[in-house]
Amino acid sequence: MALRKVTAALFAVLALMTAAAVGPAVPASAATSAPAGPGRSHDHFHDHFHGHHPGFAAEAEEAGLDDDEAEELQRQVDHYVARQGGTQVALNRIVVAGMGEIVLPLPGARQARADCPAQNFCMFTGPDFTGAQFNLYRCATYTLENWTGDGSWINNQTPGTRAQFLDRNRNVIHTTPGAYSASSRYNWDPVWYVVNC
Repeated sequence: MALRKVTAALFAVLALMTAAAVGPAVPASAATSAPAGPGRSHDHFHDHFHGHHPGFAAEAEEAGLDDDEAEELQRQVDHYVARQGGTQVALNRIVVAGMGEIVLPLPGARQARADCPAQNFCMFTGPDFTGAQFNLYRCATYTLENWTGDGSWINNQTPGTRAQFLDRNRNVIHTTPGAYSASSRYNWDPVWYVVNC
């Protein structure tokens, strides 16, 4: 499963909107949950994953994931943690302190199967609320460089609160209806920044 283009700056708060430009996306870092190399065995991963993520290993088994599926999901989690920071708190959930959270779909699933929490603006990398789910809690400006193609969003903030989508020059190109509102298909191509409230 290919990861949909998020950059290291996704959760960077630009509340003071400096003149510093956001750098280009960097290649995904190598997974840290298992050693790289073509000779890695499933047993080696199983021992490594269970040794370093015992709670998550139990979640993987409960979810019915085999070692390959658990490994792929952990690679995705490691990728997002490396680029956005935050702490993995569950098999497919990362909390970025004070900002929000990222919830990834389990292997074979299209959706993260997580509700958009109250007081959050939720963005999805795929249409129809599929793909990785980003729940933005703190009122701030978020950078979305390299988000492309169709995705979706849910505005579940305080009733009446609107989010704004900005282009690369920080011009407003779309203002959402007040909360509660949602769009099952939205083209992220022109969007570089989201001001969630």
